[in-house]
Amino acid sequence: MFKRANKITALVVAAASIMSVVPAMAATKLGTKDGTIESAVAYKNGYLYEGYRTDDDTKGLYYNSGDKDKKLDDADSIDTAHGKYDSKYVAALDGSDQYVVDLSNGKVTDEDTVDDLQDTAATKLQNKLKKTDRYGSGVSITSSSLTKVDENKFSDVWYSYEATTAGGAIASGYTNQSGTYIDAGYNANIYVYDGHKMVKIKNVGDEEENTYSGTTVTVKLNSITPVATIGQDDKYIYRIVDANITGAVNLKKASGDTDSQNLRFVQKLAKAQGEDEKDAYLPKSTESFQISDSTAATGNLANGDVKDAYSVLDRLVAGHDSTAKAAIVDGAIYVTYTNDDKVKTEKVVLKTSEKLDTWNTDGTKSSTKVDGHVAKKDGDEDTKADDWTIDVNGSVWAIKDGEISKSEKMGDFKTMYTCDRSLDKLDVYDDNNLIAWENDGDAYTTVAEGKKQAEDDASTIVQPTPAKVGWDKLADGTWNFYDATGAKVANNWVNVGGAWYFLKADGVMATGWQQVGGTWYYLAGSGAMATGWINDGGNWYYLNASGAMLANTTTPDGYYVGPSGAWVK
Repeated sequence: MFKRANKITALVVAAASIMSVVPAMAATKLGTKDGTIESAVAYKNGYLYEGYRTDDDTKGLYYNSGDKDKKLDDADSIDTAHGKYDSKYVAALDGSDQYVVDLSNGKVTDEDTVDDLQDTAATKLQNKLKKTDRYGSGVSITSSSLTKVDENKFSDVWYSYEATTAGGAIASGYTNQSGTYIDAGYNANIYVYDGHKMVKIKNVGDEEENTYSGTTVTVKLNSITPVATIGQDDKYIYRIVDANITGAVNLKKASGDTDSQNLRFVQKLAKAQGEDEKDAYLPKSTESFQISDSTAATGNLANGDVKDAYSVLDRLVAGHDSTAKAAIVDGAIYVTYTNDDKVKTEKVVLKTSEKLDTWNTDGTKSSTKVDGHVAKKDGDEDTKADDWTIDVNGSVWAIKDGEISKSEKMGDFKTMYTCDRSLDKLDVYDDNNLIAWENDGDAYTTVAEGKKQAEDDASTIVQPTPAKVGWDKLADGTWNFYDATGAKVANNWVNVGGAWYFLKADGVMATGWQQVGGTWYYLAGSGAMATGWINDGGNWYYLNASGAMLANTTTPDGYYVGPSGAWVK
């Protein structure tokens, strides 16, 4: 750690030496354009929309690659049942006829529609499974056997499947468009409590037998049932399963409670193929993390954030919350959903070693703790929103009252753009590519067009010169910041030269530790928000990418920080 500490100190000093307080606006103004938009998809350097630009135009499907609109002749609407597909396509319709629009060039085709590609994937998977002893030649896979992972999202195309094995069991797995599959119905690597210790069961049908004081205890994994697919990243697929286990003991229970045989887990499955079971390829790796169940107020895992992970992930189960969407970023699960007039994101992390309390058979708490593989809630963030979306990087965007804001990895929502207050719908590809429009209205904006329109608007209006713009140093050596209208910024963040600064309620630039919205941040002597490791008063603290101090958790590089945020040596 000392070598690491020296590196961190050098980096902090170097960063502080190059930070300046050159004034810059916290958010970019996007001017308003005329156009009636019913639905739209933002993409890299362009967008696709359903509607019309002027009253002289015909309603239809238009493609814009950054310069001008191109009306698509074959398709006239976005297929909302499928939407975004693969890395650059959008499903489209002409009546009931299906098409695919290539957003890299605006070309429309009906040769390989979304349904066609799913049919092809099913055929390829069936042909491969027929060659295995696990499934046999009688296995049947149709398009309806497949369900796309990450529907309406730009991502790799994978499908979940269920099929009957030669032995009559229902097995589940995943396949891509080429028929490369992983059978996820056998490997488990599940850890459960047998009343004395945590035991590992590798595969369905395996049992673990231990003897304690002359009494033999047997735990057996009978089956795994898929509940919901959470999502994917570049290497793994994440899902929720119910495992039927004989002999497992609830960690938490009241007196007289019976132990549950059906326990819920998050599974992290490698997309890469590994060993085979009767010729059927298994994932190269499978990890399982227990989720506390929904019984009573406590669940069978009563440890605070571990218990809370159940309600977060349960939103992703079909029929439970139609607004909920998941994104996987750096191995963490971010679940975002509509909560009254707000958008809310909750984070779940997967822990391979979490100290868990145990209970005695009479319902009293035991002094024994065990290490569990569990899913654990790790905070939440929300903001008011008329509409929200998730970009290709997993960041959440919201639009409300003329502000378009972004939350990255569940950090504070920060205003990235301002726009006309009438705009209330939004789709975002990344920081530089978005489209916002007025629902049932005739106005919209994008980053490229909006910036130019704002410049044109400014050139036609004679603006009074404000008394002050940017940074203003006071007689006592403190700093205030004034926006382009001359208004003093107070109790808000500003982005200056790529660095974030916080102006307190009295308008004075903050330095040192600052609590904002219940979260601690550290502002350097220059006022710039710090990230990563910092040393303050002889203690090391870790600030994530959004500047928030971590506490009571393990940092990305493997160090534990306590309740105060200080590194526990």
